[in-house]
Amino acid sequence: MSRLIPWTLQCSLLRRYRLLSCSCVRTILAAFFVCLLVLPVLAGPSRPWQGASELRELLDRLNTLGSILILGAHPDDERETMIAYFARGRNLRTAYLSATRGEGGQNLIGPEQAELLGIIRTQELLAARRLDGGEQFFTRAIDFGYSKSPQETLSFWSKEQVLGDMVRVIRRFRPDVILSRFSPNASSGHGHHTAIGHLAREAYEASASPERFPEQIEQGLQPWQATRLYWSPPLFTRAQEEMQAMRADRIRINTGEYDPELGASYAEIGGVARSMHRSQGMGTRQRKGDAPAFFGYVAGEKAERDLFEQINTTWDRVPGAERLKILLAKVLASNKTGNRDAVIEGLFQTYQAVKALDGAWARHKEQEMVRAIELASGLWIDAAAERWDVTPGSEVELTLSAMNRSSAWLYWEDAEVAGTVTRNVPIEARHLRSNQVAQKTVRISIPEEAEYSQPSWLRRPVTGNSYQIDDPGMIGQAESPPPLSVLFHLKGPDGVKFTVRRDVIFRWIEPTEGERTRRVEVVPPVAVSLDNTSRIFPDAQPRTVAVDLDSHTDNAEGSVSLSVPAGWIAKPASLPYRLERRGMRTTLVFDLHPPKKSTGGAVVANVKLGDRTINHGVREIEYPHIPLQVVFPRAEMRVERVDVKLLAKNIGYVMGSGDRIPEALEQLEAEVTLLSDEDVTSGELSAFDTIVLGIRALRTRPGVLAAKERLLGYIENGGTLIVQYETLSRRGAPLLLTPFPLTPSRERVSDERAPVRLLDPQHILLQQPNAITEKDFKDWVQERGLYFMTKWDARYDALLASNDPGEPPRRGGLLYARYGKGVYIYTGYSWFRQLPVGVPGAYRIFANLLSAGAAANK
Repeated sequence: MSRLIPWTLQCSLLRRYRLLSCSCVRTILAAFFVCLLVLPVLAGPSRPWQGASELRELLDRLNTLGSILILGAHPDDERETMIAYFARGRNLRTAYLSATRGEGGQNLIGPEQAELLGIIRTQELLAARRLDGGEQFFTRAIDFGYSKSPQETLSFWSKEQVLGDMVRVIRRFRPDVILSRFSPNASSGHGHHTAIGHLAREAYEASASPERFPEQIEQGLQPWQATRLYWSPPLFTRAQEEMQAMRADRIRINTGEYDPELGASYAEIGGVARSMHRSQGMGTRQRKGDAPAFFGYVAGEKAERDLFEQINTTWDRVPGAERLKILLAKVLASNKTGNRDAVIEGLFQTYQAVKALDGAWARHKEQEMVRAIELASGLWIDAAAERWDVTPGSEVELTLSAMNRSSAWLYWEDAEVAGTVTRNVPIEARHLRSNQVAQKTVRISIPEEAEYSQPSWLRRPVTGNSYQIDDPGMIGQAESPPPLSVLFHLKGPDGVKFTVRRDVIFRWIEPTEGERTRRVEVVPPVAVSLDNTSRIFPDAQPRTVAVDLDSHTDNAEGSVSLSVPAGWIAKPASLPYRLERRGMRTTLVFDLHPPKKSTGGAVVANVKLGDRTINHGVREIEYPHIPLQVVFPRAEMRVERVDVKLLAKNIGYVMGSGDRIPEALEQLEAEVTLLSDEDVTSGELSAFDTIVLGIRALRTRPGVLAAKERLLGYIENGGTLIVQYETLSRRGAPLLLTPFPLTPSRERVSDERAPVRLLDPQHILLQQPNAITEKDFKDWVQERGLYFMTKWDARYDALLASNDPGEPPRRGGLLYARYGKGVYIYTGYSWFRQLPVGVPGAYRIFANLLSAGAAANK
């Protein structure tokens, strides 16, 4: 069973989450943009150094035939400074293989969790690679949250599958050097890290053996023996750097070397790239001066001073490349003297020469040469659609454009649409005159059987802790190929033919931003979503369920019905709909009747359109630092009939880094108000029975901590304050809002199945208004909790204890104290994961937390 929240149980609530009150939106956006402002000026979705500098860098790379693959467990395990050093400084083909997409972490910039967070972090890695110059790969493993041992990690992941995926990437990428981010022998703290450190040696050896994972050989891959395997010790402090520098067995590089062509050192570029990990709050400085990195030997040929010692990284490793080397030398010389025409002519000659060669390096360099031709000639190639959303069975018009911005003789011969549609586009062959746009429009039909543009790893239901990917060619890849792309077939000087591929995009003008683009997607003709992804029913009374329909086609007409669990009844049985134009939206409302007894299951919305049944929606994920992403969640809602009572009715919620608890509390029929900084510092707090601080609220909302005395006064006068966990920073004192002393820590209980003991079962917090038992900790997801306290004042009552196997009881996850007339509660338990997915016991316990003041003052 997966330890993560099912991604399909998030999407409709995420849409509702963004429709906040104006004051709260301003507060959250202000906190968000403060984070953005501290990021480097160069940070952005695309690299700032393009044009002549990119051409110079690419020409140098054409002459370098060496590669290095870096292994890690998560997004952020890579050291971007090292990637920039190898890729941009040494011109080596450099890639990072992350075992997971980071699904199990927390999200500092929004409410997305689990697989939706994995999509964000995938794109953050790709944004970082565009800056540091690397490539990106993944295994099928899912980040299921913090793990305290490699044994647990590999039992959840399936060791052979993760190892096989690592071997597949090695055989495909064919690195000369493999570099693990974690020790192959010692523990690296996080179980995921230690597991990857241990698997690195096995993958290094297995990739060279045809007996290991022979199905990959049958699929066309070949065994590959990397020359050496090293690992990179962590360097979080200067003291660690000094310790590594004292070791004679370490190889050292200096990522602080300055590149005058790029106008930055590799450490500075790495700092910009690392700051793309915004969902993790990884904004970091651009380090100046020396910035060392060290490498320790693991296996293979031992090196003395450099990881690429005795490795031939020239064209001498490719048979028959003697003439190519001469041609490339001429191109480089022409570029240094600024002779653009000679550069273009020379590139076509080298391209023709490399096409005649065999081997993986020749094919890779062939693509790099096409990119060099584009840069040198200013060749602009574009494929744009009239809209971004296309549906199975529909037609769409494409505009194909080409422009030559040089004096070189270039000829556009024809084009070919690829992807969901495969067809040739007849074009009247034309000479591309300098700075003149040549265009061709064509209408194409999307096949009726076309699949929605779902990421390859989400096309099949997630089971366990790994993704199911049917196409072996997609295993390891960072992204799915675009549903539509166009191959432009062109001809250059001396009749040299070459091809440029472009993804089909949609282009529009945003008044505040200018020209924007997005990928064309294949979407359902009618997208359907439910108003919640989980609902609890605290009694047997019916409640309304809203079904939203969004049309991506004209003249959509049919009916909608709900599939419900046994014992539940939806009324009416179905409702008709009619959407006359693309872009129209309507909402249909059903009454859902629960049974009297506690039971639950899934409610699915089904849309009939002709002979189709549609039960997927369209969910967009949009942040300024990554390209807009689209997923297609199933229109499914988890429902639970839960016996739960709530004594507090007016709840104030201080949103932190983003969670979905407020929507969950509304299902208890509480009145929930999202509080702005202004509300907290000067509003009427006495209007609320309980105030809840969201996760990381003190770190993301500095104004809240400034109102500490006011909040303590609120408790003293009879209010209830619930404080959820705060992260600990390596810099500065911990952020605390407490009436009495507490000592925070990084203690956590990562096993969601770990037994939880009630330390004082008769305590009012565990009895009123709901009698809590150990059964209320059944069916939790991902973890019990994190950032538990280790010490607390005697005036606190510790009420729960839990621990991971082999560890002492952790008693600091739920602390209760009376303060004046009111109640203060600190909780590190992961309500932000449990409540949004409808865990029944979590609702009962949290209702008691909210009711603490009312219960105490009965």
